[in-house]
Amino acid sequence: MSLFTNKELMRIVPMPKTAFQRLVDYLRVINPLHPDLEPYLAAVMISRICLATHDIHLQDDVIDKAYFIVSGFMMAYYLDEAGNEHVLKIYRAGEIVAGSSFMNAWPSRYYLKIYRDALVMEVTHAQMQTGYQTIPDMEELARLTVASFENKEVLRDEMIRKGGEESVLHFYRANLELLPPGKIIKDHHIASYLHMSVDNLQHIRTFLIKKALLPNKK
Repeated sequence: MSLFTNKELMRIVPMPKTAFQRLVDYLRVINPLHPDLEPYLAAVMISRICLATHDIHLQDDVIDKAYFIVSGFMMAYYLDEAGNEHVLKIYRAGEIVAGSSFMNAWPSRYYLKIYRDALVMEVTHAQMQTGYQTIPDMEELARLTVASFENKEVLRDEMIRKGGEESVLHFYRANLELLPPGKIIKDHHIASYLHMSVDNLQHIRTFLIKKALLPNKK
């Protein structure tokens, strides 16, 4: 069951032209675009803004939408058998959120959380299937786009393996909107993402701020 239809949590807003162009430019880097693709996406995609932080898709449900984040954050996480949360990915502006559940209509192994004030552009699985049937090379572009995420996963793993100060510094420099701490994403989620304890995260972050390596936002 998707929570996305709850009108109290997400609101349709006009499509930002500059954001749509950013998406098109993103896709062009991956593969040349068929002339019919851009007008098709412009016709079927909609924009929504998140009014309250919530799980937009649930673990074990099929994720039937893909998202391009215009601003704000989303997070993928799962619950283990003991009910503990484990953060897989934190998505930020300029990223596409689409995995195997969306591509193959499989049950998702994780939840997708969207944070308040995040603005996203979305396309449904059904709209993608229609596009595959009418627009040459659209399905290949989708496969290449998802494959490109693997490179980002390698970079993330390299960052996390560095551990300690370096991984915390890298994370916050890439996500300055998450300072001051706790304003958007809570520390226990960031610590889970970085594979460290909350105490260690807070200690390192305080040290980096005192050394002026991170901004001391209030």
